[in-house]
Amino acid sequence: MRGHRDNKLLRARPPGLGFALAAVPFLALLAGVRYDWWRYSRPAVILLEAATVGIALLGLTVVGALWIFRSYGYWQREQQLSWKIGLAPLVVASTAFVFVLVPMPTEGAFDRARGEMEQLADSMQQNQTPYTGRRTVIDGLEFHVYIREDNCVYFADLEQSVVLNAGWIYTANCTPNPDQFGRYSLVADNWYAFP
Repeated sequence: MRGHRDNKLLRARPPGLGFALAAVPFLALLAGVRYDWWRYSRPAVILLEAATVGIALLGLTVVGALWIFRSYGYWQREQQLSWKIGLAPLVVASTAFVFVLVPMPTEGAFDRARGEMEQLADSMQQNQTPYTGRRTVIDGLEFHVYIREDNCVYFADLEQSVVLNAGWIYTANCTPNPDQFGRYSLVADNWYAFP
Protein backbone atom coordinates (compact mmCIF):
# COMPACT_ATOMS: atom_id res chain seq x y z
CA MET A 1 0.00 0.00 0.00
CA ARG A 2 2.82 2.41 0.87
CA GLY A 3 4.55 1.79 -2.49
CA HIS A 4 1.32 2.73 -4.28
CA ARG A 5 1.09 6.01 -2.33
CA ASP A 6 4.77 6.88 -3.01
CA ASN A 7 4.29 6.15 -6.70
CA LYS A 8 1.24 8.42 -6.78
CA LEU A 9 3.20 11.23 -5.11
CA LEU A 10 6.00 10.93 -7.66
CA ARG A 11 3.59 11.12 -10.59
CA ALA A 12 1.81 14.17 -9.12
CA ARG A 13 4.87 16.42 -9.36
CA PRO A 14 4.53 19.23 -11.93
CA PRO A 15 6.94 19.34 -14.87
CA GLY A 16 9.52 21.88 -13.80
CA LEU A 17 13.28 22.18 -13.69
CA GLY A 18 13.92 18.94 -15.59
CA PHE A 19 12.09 20.17 -18.67
CA ALA A 20 13.79 23.56 -18.46
CA LEU A 21 17.19 21.85 -18.32
CA ALA A 22 16.23 19.51 -21.18
CA ALA A 23 15.60 22.53 -23.43
CA VAL A 24 19.01 24.12 -22.71
CA PRO A 25 21.19 21.95 -25.03
CA PHE A 26 18.84 22.57 -27.96
CA LEU A 27 18.77 26.30 -27.26
CA ALA A 28 22.58 26.23 -27.08
CA LEU A 29 22.70 24.64 -30.55
CA LEU A 30 20.54 27.44 -31.94
CA ALA A 31 22.68 30.06 -30.18
CA GLY A 32 25.83 28.47 -31.60
CA VAL A 33 24.52 28.79 -35.14
CA ARG A 34 23.20 32.32 -34.60
CA TYR A 35 26.32 33.69 -32.90
CA ASP A 36 28.95 31.74 -34.87
CA TRP A 37 30.35 29.83 -31.90
CA TRP A 38 31.83 27.35 -34.34
CA ARG A 39 32.67 27.37 -38.01
CA TYR A 40 31.73 24.66 -40.45
CA SER A 41 33.99 23.89 -43.38
CA ARG A 42 33.01 25.76 -46.53
CA PRO A 43 31.35 23.08 -48.69
CA ALA A 44 29.68 21.34 -45.76
CA VAL A 45 28.16 24.47 -44.20
CA ILE A 46 24.93 24.14 -46.17
CA LEU A 47 24.18 20.67 -44.85
CA LEU A 48 25.68 20.96 -41.36
CA GLU A 49 24.12 24.31 -40.47
CA ALA A 50 20.68 23.14 -41.61
CA ALA A 51 21.12 19.83 -39.75
CA THR A 52 22.14 21.61 -36.55
CA VAL A 53 19.13 23.91 -36.67
CA GLY A 54 16.86 20.97 -37.56
CA ILE A 55 18.11 18.87 -34.63
CA ALA A 56 17.68 21.81 -32.25
CA LEU A 57 14.14 22.54 -33.43
CA LEU A 58 13.20 18.84 -33.33
CA GLY A 59 14.58 18.56 -29.80
CA LEU A 60 12.68 21.64 -28.65
CA THR A 61 9.53 20.27 -30.26
CA VAL A 62 9.88 16.94 -28.41
CA VAL A 63 10.61 18.67 -25.10
CA GLY A 64 7.67 21.02 -25.67
CA ALA A 65 5.28 18.19 -26.55
CA LEU A 66 6.30 16.22 -23.45
CA TRP A 67 5.98 19.36 -21.34
CA ILE A 68 2.43 19.94 -22.65
CA PHE A 69 1.50 16.30 -22.03
CA ARG A 70 2.89 16.32 -18.48
CA SER A 71 1.40 19.74 -17.67
CA TYR A 72 -2.03 18.65 -18.85
CA GLY A 73 -1.77 15.42 -16.85
CA TYR A 74 -0.75 17.33 -13.75
CA TRP A 75 -3.62 19.79 -14.16
CA GLN A 76 -6.13 16.94 -14.62
CA ARG A 77 -4.95 15.19 -11.46
CA GLU A 78 -4.50 18.24 -9.25
CA GLN A 79 -7.03 20.68 -10.77
CA GLN A 80 -4.49 23.46 -10.22
CA LEU A 81 -1.32 24.80 -11.77
CA SER A 82 2.08 25.18 -10.18
CA TRP A 83 4.64 27.93 -10.77
CA LYS A 84 7.16 25.18 -11.65
CA ILE A 85 5.24 24.47 -14.85
CA GLY A 86 6.33 27.85 -16.18
CA LEU A 87 10.09 27.19 -15.87
CA ALA A 88 10.57 25.53 -19.28
CA PRO A 89 8.59 28.16 -21.23
CA LEU A 90 10.42 30.88 -19.28
CA VAL A 91 13.82 29.49 -20.34
CA VAL A 92 12.74 29.28 -24.00
CA ALA A 93 11.13 32.74 -23.98
CA SER A 94 14.17 34.29 -22.24
CA THR A 95 16.48 32.79 -24.84
CA ALA A 96 14.30 34.11 -27.67
CA PHE A 97 14.38 37.54 -26.00
CA VAL A 98 18.20 37.40 -25.84
CA PHE A 99 18.31 36.44 -29.53
CA VAL A 100 16.32 39.59 -30.32
CA LEU A 101 18.37 41.90 -28.08
CA VAL A 102 21.94 40.66 -28.59
CA PRO A 103 23.18 41.50 -32.09
CA MET A 104 24.74 38.86 -34.29
CA PRO A 105 28.54 39.05 -34.63
CA THR A 106 28.30 40.13 -38.26
CA GLU A 107 26.40 43.28 -37.26
CA GLY A 108 29.30 44.54 -35.14
CA ALA A 109 31.82 43.38 -37.73
CA PHE A 110 29.95 45.37 -40.39
CA ASP A 111 30.32 48.55 -38.34
CA ARG A 112 34.07 47.95 -37.99
CA ALA A 113 34.58 47.09 -41.68
CA ARG A 114 32.28 49.74 -43.15
CA GLY A 115 35.02 52.32 -43.85
CA GLU A 116 37.12 49.86 -45.88
CA MET A 117 34.01 48.58 -47.61
CA GLU A 118 33.13 52.12 -48.71
CA GLN A 119 36.65 52.66 -50.03
CA LEU A 120 36.48 49.43 -52.03
CA ALA A 121 33.02 50.29 -53.37
CA ASP A 122 34.08 53.79 -54.44
CA SER A 123 37.18 52.36 -56.11
CA MET A 124 35.16 49.72 -57.97
CA GLN A 125 32.69 52.33 -59.22
CA GLN A 126 35.44 54.73 -60.34
CA ASN A 127 37.40 51.99 -62.13
CA GLN A 128 34.20 50.39 -63.45
CA THR A 129 35.18 47.02 -62.02
CA PRO A 130 32.06 44.80 -62.02
CA TYR A 131 33.33 42.37 -59.37
CA THR A 132 36.38 41.71 -57.20
CA GLY A 133 36.75 38.00 -57.78
CA ARG A 134 35.72 34.95 -55.83
CA ARG A 135 36.45 36.13 -52.28
CA THR A 136 37.30 39.45 -50.64
CA VAL A 137 38.23 39.67 -46.94
CA ILE A 138 37.74 42.95 -45.07
CA ASP A 139 38.33 43.09 -41.32
CA GLY A 140 37.63 39.38 -40.92
CA LEU A 141 34.44 39.36 -43.03
CA GLU A 142 34.43 37.39 -46.27
CA PHE A 143 32.53 38.84 -49.22
CA HIS A 144 31.70 38.29 -52.82
CA VAL A 145 31.63 41.92 -54.04
CA TYR A 146 29.93 42.92 -57.30
CA ILE A 147 28.17 45.80 -59.03
CA ARG A 148 24.76 45.28 -60.60
CA GLU A 149 23.13 47.19 -63.44
CA ASP A 150 21.78 49.77 -60.96
CA ASN A 151 25.44 50.69 -60.21
CA CYS A 152 25.02 49.77 -56.53
CA VAL A 153 27.81 47.75 -54.92
CA TYR A 154 26.69 44.48 -53.32
CA PHE A 155 28.69 42.82 -50.54
CA ALA A 156 27.36 39.25 -50.25
CA ASP A 157 28.52 37.94 -46.87
CA LEU A 158 30.12 34.51 -47.31
CA GLU A 159 30.24 33.91 -43.55
CA GLN A 160 26.49 34.04 -43.11
CA SER A 161 24.37 31.17 -44.28
CA VAL A 162 25.35 30.04 -47.75
CA VAL A 163 21.77 28.98 -48.38
CA LEU A 164 20.54 32.56 -48.14
CA ASN A 165 22.07 35.40 -50.10
CA ALA A 166 22.74 37.92 -47.33
CA GLY A 167 24.88 41.01 -46.99
CA TRP A 168 24.93 44.76 -47.57
CA ILE A 169 24.42 47.19 -50.43
CA TYR A 170 26.36 50.44 -50.81
CA THR A 171 24.15 53.07 -52.45
CA ALA A 172 26.17 56.33 -52.30
CA ASN A 173 26.86 56.51 -56.04
CA CYS A 174 23.88 54.69 -57.47
CA THR A 175 20.19 55.05 -58.00
CA PRO A 176 18.45 52.23 -56.15
CA ASN A 177 15.15 50.95 -57.44
CA PRO A 178 12.54 51.83 -54.75
CA ASP A 179 10.50 48.73 -55.58
CA GLN A 180 13.49 46.46 -55.01
CA PHE A 181 14.86 48.30 -51.98
CA GLY A 182 11.51 48.37 -50.17
CA ARG A 183 12.25 44.92 -48.75
CA TYR A 184 15.78 45.82 -47.58
CA SER A 185 16.52 47.50 -44.28
CA LEU A 186 18.51 50.71 -43.93
CA VAL A 187 21.43 50.07 -41.56
CA ALA A 188 23.52 53.24 -42.04
CA ASP A 189 23.76 56.21 -44.39
CA ASN A 190 24.02 54.79 -47.92
CA TRP A 191 23.92 51.20 -46.62
CA TYR A 192 21.13 48.63 -46.80
CA ALA A 193 21.11 45.09 -45.47
CA PHE A 194 19.55 42.40 -47.60
CA PRO A 195 18.31 39.08 -46.18
